[in-house]
Amino acid sequence: MKIAKLHYPLDDSFHVDGKTVVAMGLFDGFHKGHQEVLKRAKDEAAKSGATFAVLTYDHHPALVYKKMSGHEKRYLTLLDYKMKLFEAFGVDQVFLVNYSYAFQSQSPQAFITNFIERFNALAVVAGFDHTYGDKQTATMANLPKYADGQFKVITVPPVDDDGKKISSTRIRIELDSGNVDEVNQLLGRPFQTEGVIVHGEERGRLLGYPTANVEHSEYQWLPRIGIYVVTVTIAGKKYLGMASIGKNVTFSDIHPMTVEINLLDFNQNIYGEVIKVDWLHYLRDEVKFQTPEQLIDQLADDANNTRQYLQTHPTILD
Repeated sequence: MKIAKLHYPLDDSFHVDGKTVVAMGLFDGFHKGHQEVLKRAKDEAAKSGATFAVLTYDHHPALVYKKMSGHEKRYLTLLDYKMKLFEAFGVDQVFLVNYSYAFQSQSPQAFITNFIERFNALAVVAGFDHTYGDKQTATMANLPKYADGQFKVITVPPVDDDGKKISSTRIRIELDSGNVDEVNQLLGRPFQTEGVIVHGEERGRLLGYPTANVEHSEYQWLPRIGIYVVTVTIAGKKYLGMASIGKNVTFSDIHPMTVEINLLDFNQNIYGEVIKVDWLHYLRDEVKFQTPEQLIDQLADDANNTRQYLQTHPTILD
């Protein structure tokens, strides 16, 4: 898969060989709705013998027109992971556009001239609510008018789950509620994050439940505070674990937020390893225990519940 990093205005030397079918969107989350857009573009490209391409953006478009909080700046899928998902889906070419004020300020007609025409697009595919500039005019409903027959416009309707639209916003809300089972249903795969194993306070080891402390990017959206069933991929192999997102409130009222994972039946030194975490099931909220012994008893219950989850979902380690 080729990735072209583009900035408006495009360099005069930029060119695309051959015809393309272009799927447009931020695709944060890469959920089932996004996958339907990509599938329509992939099918259209195969039918016409064109290159299957994606136009996406290097950051949230909202950064251009409003002040965003630290939480709002986070992503469901960080850029590198999103590129891997595109490649796995069969995308041939990614046009990665810097979403700037100048880019957004183009008229819809200028956007077509400056980008779509230069992509040699036979067709453009996007979700019904996608915009490519000013939200009032640069809509999918208006795109056929601006295209004026130069290329085919395919607008994909919303994809529903349980009667409600699948969207990145809905997934963020579910993560903030700890509903990772629901999130995984909307994604069509486990919600996955990536981090590096770093040293912590090693309190878990003293309790008999040593934990791997996972340092994530500050831009990674994570589930809410709580205890979860997870699988962890280390050097290509999956392991079962129970993860804690929290502040270790049993031992301190001012402890910073951490992600700590106890890997069951595991005894290896993995400091410095970059791991992938699949978030599978919410077990419970974080609780402040009166004694370490109460916490140890709870951890034993958590481990039993994690093993029971594996018994009812035996393919999670495949």
